[in-house]
Amino acid sequence: MNFRWQSLVSVFATVFLVLAAGWVCNTTWRELQKIHQSLASSRADDFYLPAHVESIVRQLNDLVLRVKLRGDRADRDAFEKISRDLQQSMTAGQQMLTTPSQRQLLAQIKSGFTAYLSQSEQLMKAEEPGQAAASATSLLSQTENNAAPLLELCEQLKESERAEQLQLMKDSQRALAWIQELLITISVVLIILVCAGIVTIYTGVIGPLRVELSKSRAVAMRNEKLASLGTLAAGVAHEIRNPLTAINVRLHSLKRSLVHNSSEFEDALVIGNEIQRLERIVQEFLQFARPSEPKFTIISTDSLLAKVRALFESQLAKASIQLKLESLPDIWVRADPNQMEQVLINLIKNATESIERDGTITLRVRTGAGRTGPMVNLEVSDTGKGISEEVQKRMFDPFFTTKEEGTGLGLVIASRIVEKHNGRIECHSEVNRGTTFSILLPQINPHEIHETPA
Repeated sequence: MNFRWQSLVSVFATVFLVLAAGWVCNTTWRELQKIHQSLASSRADDFYLPAHVESIVRQLNDLVLRVKLRGDRADRDAFEKISRDLQQSMTAGQQMLTTPSQRQLLAQIKSGFTAYLSQSEQLMKAEEPGQAAASATSLLSQTENNAAPLLELCEQLKESERAEQLQLMKDSQRALAWIQELLITISVVLIILVCAGIVTIYTGVIGPLRVELSKSRAVAMRNEKLASLGTLAAGVAHEIRNPLTAINVRLHSLKRSLVHNSSEFEDALVIGNEIQRLERIVQEFLQFARPSEPKFTIISTDSLLAKVRALFESQLAKASIQLKLESLPDIWVRADPNQMEQVLINLIKNATESIERDGTITLRVRTGAGRTGPMVNLEVSDTGKGISEEVQKRMFDPFFTTKEEGTGLGLVIASRIVEKHNGRIECHSEVNRGTTFSILLPQINPHEIHETPA
């Protein structure tokens, strides 16, 4: 469940990262486009248009003076050519200006330049060339006065363009600073998300894999110990079984010669019971040492639990223990019926001993998802005294038992049987509240069944 939540968090974090990256890219692109458009609309030629007009007007003033003083036709042609070129430059420059106020100033400059040309034409035609040097001062003053309004308008346009350029620089600096802060923020967020992704991957993938690896190592070590103990148990069991058989044969012959209801006959019965108990222990040793291979068939969990319930129902009723069955129809597993019955019988006996009297044992079937596919959960749940945490840690260890007459092999044998069915046994218990043993087995799809169900 935690892994699912971690996966969902990872998906949402990835989606958020993609959306955030898209928003940052879009915003940054728009800001850069604004800067690019501003720079494109404010080229260097545009900023120097009024200065160009000023320079040409002063050049025209010089030509007016030269025409008046020398009367050279070449100066007059140069005046007309430069005037036409300036008018064309102002017409072309009007398209480049960005604000209405600048366009209005340029229109006034064009109008003022037309007036300036008219005044200059009148001045050049007013007197004959070769005037006295004394009139040069007044001529210079007059040409400057004619150009003064035009130069004033050029100065205003220059101030307007300086203000625009300054504002452009401020806007560009502000946009670049904002982009820089945004990139720093995104870098920090990316670092945090990368760290979070690493933590998520570690906790969601690497961590569980390490836990599984630790469990696998523990299982491998446990299997090695079980194999060693099995070999030892098999040897001991065989060595004990032969003397027990001889003793049992001798005891059977001895009982024939004893008088019934005598003390010797009673002693022989006790000895016989103990021999049978030893034989059961030896049988468990052999089953632990050399477990038989399961004979698989397709069985219904409902029929399996119903059969086990029928075996115990009347017996448990004498102890006021109710045996319930909560099953689901059409749930199938591939298992050995006899071995699975043995496992369930062992668990029900343990539950009965935990309750002692007046309680409930519930046989339940659940379905769920496992790592390799759908799983079936066969539960044996009781309302007994529960199992302490210390006992839970060792309950599947060989020869560990809390019963006076137990061998400590019942749960170990049950666990090995379930493992041979590609399943596992889990235990959940609370002291004074009860215990639930879960047998997890792979579920079989009814549409894939080709064998006759048992």
